[in-house]
Amino acid sequence: MSSGLQSALVALYGLERRKDKLGLDGTRALLRALDDPQRRFRAVHVAGTNGKGTVCALIERVLREAGHRTGLFTSPHLVDFRERIRVGGRWADEQRLEARLARIQSLPEGRERTFFEVCTALAFDDFAARSVEWAVVEVGLGGRLDCTNVLTPEVAVITSIGLDHTEILGDTIEQVAAEKAGIIKPGVAVVSGPEQGAAAGVIRRIAAERGAPWIAAGTRARPQPGAPPMPGAAPGPESAPLGVAGCPPLTLDHAARARLRTDNLSAALAALAVLRERGVAIPCEAIAAGVRAARWPGRFEPCQAEPRLWWDGAHNADGARSVVVACRAVGLEPAAVILAVSRDKDAAAMLAALAGLEPRPRLIATRSRSERALEPAALAALARAAGFATATAPAIERACRLALEHATERSPALLTGSLFAVGEAMEAFGGAPGEWQ
Repeated sequence: MSSGLQSALVALYGLERRKDKLGLDGTRALLRALDDPQRRFRAVHVAGTNGKGTVCALIERVLREAGHRTGLFTSPHLVDFRERIRVGGRWADEQRLEARLARIQSLPEGRERTFFEVCTALAFDDFAARSVEWAVVEVGLGGRLDCTNVLTPEVAVITSIGLDHTEILGDTIEQVAAEKAGIIKPGVAVVSGPEQGAAAGVIRRIAAERGAPWIAAGTRARPQPGAPPMPGAAPGPESAPLGVAGCPPLTLDHAARARLRTDNLSAALAALAVLRERGVAIPCEAIAAGVRAARWPGRFEPCQAEPRLWWDGAHNADGARSVVVACRAVGLEPAAVILAVSRDKDAAAMLAALAGLEPRPRLIATRSRSERALEPAALAALARAAGFATATAPAIERACRLALEHATERSPALLTGSLFAVGEAMEAFGGAPGEWQ
């Protein structure tokens, strides 16, 4: 990234988590000054606590395979800011971003805007200028007051919900669910991922109040009746056939299911089914090819240059539980877990989930460069209380190298707990997300 663009972006960092800056008025004013680019493409809007990035990647990749010109807006980035804004799978052009950022900051409506407000405006402006037909847009934080909620999408998706960002979204599942369900628009279908108890009730209530058709993931994302389970898999939801009604079932191996997660696949397929019902051209062949090709970097995958190092940016207890399930699904027995978490996360709950790994791995507590990172000594104390043999390292690269001393491809080192940490590991070991996904 050029020094000019980097300097301009650095000046915007820091405001994105301020509760007093949440809201849509600033974003709307800025977009009006840019001639409302968000009205020049159709959109799929995705919120949730875990899995929303993967769902976005799946939907975008299928739409691209179907021949549509796509935009993808996600956060955070792992290595390079331009990862956040993609058209046809490619990063946004650096020179154009720098020029448009300067233009935005020259506008009266662009002054004193937050990082996320400017990011959203940059993305939508880029999509409109490059004739995107379909934008798949990930909510940054929450939903109701997130900058992206200026969209009126063709379909909304709410993935699994857990306690996260409680200082902003609330400290109960009901409160968090209500914030996430804030993306529901009158008359716009909403696909809900596998929810439990109170979260499902909140989403269904808000959908009913707004006259929005509510669709449970799995009810419209299914293959022809009688399709066999995945070969060699034990009966159960993780082995159930997946697909879209009217199309053959998908054939995915254990590794693909572990990487993409069955609940994410179900939510993405249900959203695509809704679009097909609305007349969007998405052939069955595009669904199969798009799912096979979809990749969401930094989520349960090995480092391309060092196959003894795996990473998954699971940043809460639900994510940690999913990592344990994924390891079991593909037969990984991590020799060591490298853990880095932010101070605002429930590290004890994450450690309790990771204790489900068998045999119990050694845990190396470390930290990312983020100013919100929990110090390794404090994290190690929590890990010892959870029954882990522990060590500490002051930084991500050092922690990974310690873990790799005893790692093999079957018993690898597993880095988790923070996407910031995964990004730093990519910088050190390779495997950074490329410009074409």
